Order: sequence, then structure tokens, then C-alpha cells
Amino acid sequence: MIRFFKAFPKFIKTAFLSIFRHIAMSLSASSAVTITLILFSAFLMIAGNVSLFTNSIEDDLQIHVVLKADVKTQKKIDEAKDGLEKISGVRRVTFSDKDNELELMIKEKGKEFEMYRGKDNPLCNAFFVSVKDANQIKAINAQIEQLPFVKQSVYGGNSVSKIISVLNTIRSGGLVFVGLLTLLALFLISNSIKLTIYARNAEISIMRNVGAANWYIKVPFMIEGMLIGLMGAVLPCIFTYFGYQYFFDMLNGQIITSLFTLQPIMPFTLQICGILLLGGMLVGLVGSFFSTTKYLRWKR
Repeated sequence: MIRFFKAFPKFIKTAFLSIFRHIAMSLSASSAVTITLILFSAFLMIAGNVSLFTNSIEDDLQIHVVLKADVKTQKKIDEAKDGLEKISGVRRVTFSDKDNELELMIKEKGKEFEMYRGKDNPLCNAFFVSVKDANQIKAINAQIEQLPFVKQSVYGGNSVSKIISVLNTIRSGGLVFVGLLTLLALFLISNSIKLTIYARNAEISIMRNVGAANWYIKVPFMIEGMLIGLMGAVLPCIFTYFGYQYFFDMLNGQIITSLFTLQPIMPFTLQICGILLLGGMLVGLVGSFFSTTKYLRWKR
């Protein structure tokens, strides 16, 4: 371990020299990484906002529970609320009296219902129930319908289920896309380091003949891979910051309605840039490690 730390400055110097000596291959590898990370950056920007949209939609998904006409006293209302809150998966229960229900109906269906304000209001008290997991909304609604004080329970039915299904598909597809991009970046860096290793075949043979350990040979290549990954992440970071800022300003921070509000420029772009820099270095490190390990094992 002491030998490793003593030799580390030399490893860094060797890695930098190798990049400049084989500048064409280094630029080719970093360019490939740049293209991959730009795609990755675009995906992260989309995924980050889709996640925000998803959370907004899921927070807005509620079950409208209309109570029976005899649930009028505060005692019965409290008992009904307790009954709803005891259901597993319920996050929040909000009371809506019959006057508020009428105002919501007037807002939704028109002013012709204004005549029912006051004593003539025929509506019943209700609750709005928010759930912890949108995928469970149908099951929770079924339980609510069985409660004795419930007149009607509505959550949106098939349309809500379809929305949830689409959002889950987007999330799953995103994970697959990230995996494919990571494999692509690993492949590109691995091949680039492999070419560099073959170009320095004589140098590596001399090092092995004088008794250099495998780790002593590997480390400079691994640092080189990290530097190539870092170089490849610079342009994607610039693209991320200025590209997202332009997109955000063009749409005025939202898509169509306030329900689809975009992620704020900061710290969102800063977080993505951090992921790109660390991701580029990590992919470079892993790619070069596998290439050198495979080469040294083959050359035994």
C-alpha cells in the first residue's frame, strides 16, 4: 500500500503523457464518450421532469368519498375520518362539507347550480382521500366502498389506471435505456484502452520482464481511462446547462399547465453535470480495468 501511494504521482504523470502521446486515440475515445453522455444527459433531463410530472399527478390523484346523508354531526364525521385513516395505504384524508361540495360542482358544471346555495343544498358531506402508492388506488377504493358510512366512492376508474400504467412504463423504459447507454460507454472506453495497450505492447513487455506487478501496469491505464471519461464529460455538461436553460426559458418553466412544471434550472443542471462527470470517470475506470486485466491475463 505504501509503494502504491509513493508511485501514485508517477502513475498520474504516465497517464497524462500517454494521452498526449496517443492524442488521436484519446480524442476518438473521448468523442465517443461525449456522444454517449450527451444522449445520457438528454435522457436525465427528460427523466427528471417526467419524475416531477409523475409525482405531481400522483399527488393530485384522490378518491372522492361521498358520505351518507345522516353523517352530519361532528362526532359521526370524526368517526368516518378515523375509519378512512385506518385503511392501509391511505396517506391523507381531507374533509369537504356539503357547501364546499356545491361550490366545486358549480365550478365544474356551471352556474345553474348556484340556486342550491344555502338551505336548499341537497349534497352530502365528503372526504378527499390521498393514497401513498398510486398503484394501490383501485384496491383502496374497493375497501372504502365497503364502509357503512360511505354513499359513493369515485377515483377516476380506468382512465386513472391507464395514466399510472403509462407512468410505470416510462420509468421501466428509462432504466433499460440507462443500462444500454452505460454498456455502450463501457464498450467504447474498453476498446479505446485496448488499442492503447496494443500500441504500447513493447513497453508493457519490458515492464513485465523486469518484474513489474500487474497492479503497477494497470493503474496508469485506469487513470488514463478516468481522464478520457472526464474529457468526454465536459461538452455534455456545457450542453446540459445551456440547453436546459434555453428549453426552460422557451417554455416559461412549464408544459401547457402548472401541473407540468419543469424542474428549476439550479440545482437540477448542477446535479446532472455531477452525474455526468462522475459517470464518465467511473465508466473510464471500469472500462480500462477490464481491458488491462484481460490483456495481462492473455499475455501470461
